[in-house]
Amino acid sequence: MTIRAALLAALVALAVPLAAQQPDTTRAHTARADSTHVDSMRAVRLETQVITGTRLSNVDERTPVQVNEVDMRTVAPGPASAAQVLTALPGVSLSDDQGTRAQPTLDVRGFTLSPVIGVPQGVSVFLDGVRINEPDAQEVNFDLIPMEAVQSAELVRGPDVLFGKNTLGGALLLTTARGTATPHVAADLDGGAFGYRDARITTSGMTNGLDGYLMASGSDEDGYRDAASARTRMVFANLGRKRDSSDVALSLLYAHDRLMEAGSLPESWIGVDRRANYTAGDFFEPELFYGALRGQRELFGGQLRGNLFARSNDIQQFNVNIDAPSTLAHIRNLSGGGTAELSLPTRLVGLPLGLTFGAEYSRHDVRYRIFGEATAQAPIDSTECDPATGLCENARVNEDDAALYAQGVLSVTDRLSLTAAARGDYVRIPFRDLREPANDGTSTFRRFLPKLGANYQFTDDVRGYAAVSTGFRAPAALELACADVTAPCPLPFALGDDPPLDPVTVVDYQGGIDWDFASGSTIDISTYRTNVRNDIVFVASKTTAGYFQNIPHTRRQGVEISGTLALPAGFRTFGSYSYLDATYQSTVQLASALPNAAPAEPGDRFPLSPAHRGTAGVGYTRVFPSMVFDGALSMRAVSSQFLRGDEANDHAPLPGYAVADLRLSLDARHYGVTARVSNLFNSRYDTFGIFADNPEGPLAGPPLPQPERWLTPGYPFAITLSLTVKP
Repeated sequence: MTIRAALLAALVALAVPLAAQQPDTTRAHTARADSTHVDSMRAVRLETQVITGTRLSNVDERTPVQVNEVDMRTVAPGPASAAQVLTALPGVSLSDDQGTRAQPTLDVRGFTLSPVIGVPQGVSVFLDGVRINEPDAQEVNFDLIPMEAVQSAELVRGPDVLFGKNTLGGALLLTTARGTATPHVAADLDGGAFGYRDARITTSGMTNGLDGYLMASGSDEDGYRDAASARTRMVFANLGRKRDSSDVALSLLYAHDRLMEAGSLPESWIGVDRRANYTAGDFFEPELFYGALRGQRELFGGQLRGNLFARSNDIQQFNVNIDAPSTLAHIRNLSGGGTAELSLPTRLVGLPLGLTFGAEYSRHDVRYRIFGEATAQAPIDSTECDPATGLCENARVNEDDAALYAQGVLSVTDRLSLTAAARGDYVRIPFRDLREPANDGTSTFRRFLPKLGANYQFTDDVRGYAAVSTGFRAPAALELACADVTAPCPLPFALGDDPPLDPVTVVDYQGGIDWDFASGSTIDISTYRTNVRNDIVFVASKTTAGYFQNIPHTRRQGVEISGTLALPAGFRTFGSYSYLDATYQSTVQLASALPNAAPAEPGDRFPLSPAHRGTAGVGYTRVFPSMVFDGALSMRAVSSQFLRGDEANDHAPLPGYAVADLRLSLDARHYGVTARVSNLFNSRYDTFGIFADNPEGPLAGPPLPQPERWLTPGYPFAITLSLTVKP
């Protein structure tokens, strides 16, 4: 029996008895298993709270951090759901240079969250307290997150020292479902446009003091673009035991996907056929094994929390090139580690003080093997690659990450709370070139990060906060190995011990206010200014090559507003608006495919970071004796944005766009039906743009001047139908 089959058999064997203990008399409150909207506003509200928490605990309302809480039931299931739910939040926008719904790039306050290797990352993602950014380049693979098993999701805005390195624009916190006292089984079938089909089963329950939850899913789709199919397979399980003074849970996850990537298109092609694929054959194929043990118990009058994890992700990435050899990258990310913290209530000069002390350590063994494959236009360079095997790069990085942190929350009065926190990070990245040992090198980074803030409760309904926070990002292993301006790296990178990169550091000033002025009605306003030193960017001088470099000074600043309003007769309305001013603050010459490109000057805007973003919508909920109807019509819009490669803002930007979505659901005791329509009015828009050469020339008509604008078309009108059966 293979490891994959053994794991699946063990999970099914565990879950069946849990679900069979007693008949289903009431519904289990697990993500997606129960779509009942008893509280109609909770189903759509993107609630912003002034909260606190520790690295591993739930949040409360004492310290100044802005968090958006989102409801996972409002988005379609599948590998694209993580990105979809975040784009409804203020200050979050999406771009797509891979040409697949499962691999978008998100912009959060001008920082990036993406699965794309080569995109500098600035947002951390945690699954039940375990960081799941990949260690090779800190990217996040949305398709490997068990979103159907996620019970709650929160986006913490801005840098936060408790969440450590890479938390510049924020941290996404995902908490998975546990087994419930009432056993539950549900089967879901989905079908939609462009050959999309999905099936999954969830089951949960308790037996002999143990609680268990199992989710298994598989999806296939042909894709909107040519040669852009996607296949995902996933099994996730939680097994836990809760007592009065302790709680422990074991999570297991297996996922194996294959995503064909259509990429962007030259503008001369996209005007002829928006479904075309310039380099058919690109694919991304990961296989993930993950296990994590987490728990907490009372100790010394406080709470001791901790987790241990092991994670193995074997990735194959194939890039078809035209004017350079195609590449096949084998990347193995093997990680393990843990976090422990102790929270204690005490007093300082008679005032209540909550103290937390914590430590975390992780070890990452990353192995890179990159093979070249000759094309008709570009044979393999025998001086750089093994002519017999095609092996061009063979490298290993054994990275160590360690940190200590502490936080204190002082309740000065019933209304005023003060917070101080600090963190010390140590990162060691030894690069070992197994083909050319002369390229070996080791980079070590140390950083101390403080945070100060205050939260004030003006009235029972109005709260305000202000904070000064710091953040830090060590260069990823791939960035350090591809930072030589004189030797751009062929994608997905030729590796070597290049000139060193400095770590990114940020100082963030933010403040906000939230007002709950009526039942189910709120308005939240926040403003921020983030000064960044040594920003790391990837710059490309041609389509298939580039390198990383530091920028001395950049800045992100803006305002975010969101609100909900409860209306009579079950109606509601909601919306958000954000303004982002993301600019260079140093004069810097960045490589570009544009001839004689001007340098970026202070005040020039970042590419692919729109200034204005907004959402608006209206919903309706009606509760019947035996079922619940819920629906929402929403729209999201972003303003124009400059193309990558036009850092000096000298060329016409990518036009802004607006997209409407519709969701209708009917939920009864033993079944549920949901219809979702994306891009209701079939708007034509493009989400990504870059300047690059077009070696193939236009599909029709005379040749265009080089380089061209390359664009990724947005997803058109599509309907998805979901059926849930709950025996």
